[in-house]
Amino acid sequence: MKAIIVRPPATGVQISDVNVSNSGKIKIRTMESGICGTDREIVNGQMSTASTQEGKDYLILGHEAIGLVEQGGYGFKEGDLVMPVNRRGCGKCLNCILGRPDYCETGEFVEAGISGLDGFMREYWYDEPVYLVKVPKSIRDIAILAQPLADIEKSMEEILKVQSRLNWSCSDGTLNCRNALVVGTGPIGILFSLILKTYGLETWITNIRDPLPSEEEIFANVGINYYNSSSGYDKLREQLKFDLIINATGASAETNSSLLTLLKRNGVLGLFGFPISGSFSVDKSATVDMIMGNKAIVGLVNGQKPHFQLAMIHLASWKTLWPNATSKLITKSIKLEDEKEVIQALRKKVEGEIKIKLIWE
Repeated sequence: MKAIIVRPPATGVQISDVNVSNSGKIKIRTMESGICGTDREIVNGQMSTASTQEGKDYLILGHEAIGLVEQGGYGFKEGDLVMPVNRRGCGKCLNCILGRPDYCETGEFVEAGISGLDGFMREYWYDEPVYLVKVPKSIRDIAILAQPLADIEKSMEEILKVQSRLNWSCSDGTLNCRNALVVGTGPIGILFSLILKTYGLETWITNIRDPLPSEEEIFANVGINYYNSSSGYDKLREQLKFDLIINATGASAETNSSLLTLLKRNGVLGLFGFPISGSFSVDKSATVDMIMGNKAIVGLVNGQKPHFQLAMIHLASWKTLWPNATSKLITKSIKLEDEKEVIQALRKKVEGEIKIKLIWE
């Protein structure tokens, strides 16, 4: 079959014919794949944790996919649309045994298309039913977003559990009185801002530039406030502080030091994006402020099957709530036969891109 392969840690990517063993109960034909920053980091040799499956000298790329069931069973029937859960557990620790490898204790999990397991940028694959999530056909056009959104669903679950330490709800029982700031307007930042609005928080999003026209339309449609942070956060700090801040950038780790100063008492700083450089230190004064203010810093990563299912529900609701915004989330579709364009898309992000889909059918 045709597949898109890489050879980490080497740079480069190619479309090749490969032989793959059939190791799962359900046969799925790939319909589309999502391209994200993780794929590009692997292609460009920038992800140190990328690795091939044992016994192979190449890795099939791709952790975001939608497929069509060709041979069903176990609750799935022929013609069902499905999405695979990309992280698979170590099989040793209790969390993985209970279906939560996002909290793997050994660190020996594998991630399809990233580390230790072939991904889904191939014509078809066989999988176990436990790793498959049904995709409603009504959201087929945007359902590829459910994979990154699942990571954000898990993040919100974790944040709400952390904040259960106090009475975080407002006097009317909602979260409408809480302010949230999302740093970064990439796909993750935009999806985070949509989730925060869904939960009712007053939401701000920031980047070191003015918003692009497509971003501006999305933020206006949903009711998200925008702040240009090219000159720092002083003007924003004069207006308000935040109950929740999400760093969804790949900027220097030093950014986190500035963000801590924007955090309210009892607030949470969630770290989602991996910094490209720098260091994050907390001096004596900031440490005292964190202790006295009950502030928390939480690492956020990876969603599992329940989060994929919740992501499908939220995508469906957004098509009704914010149709103009959701129509702009998929910025481009590329057919596999356009090999030059596929390779180019896997190497470099273009301005204004939110999500690119690779079409296999």
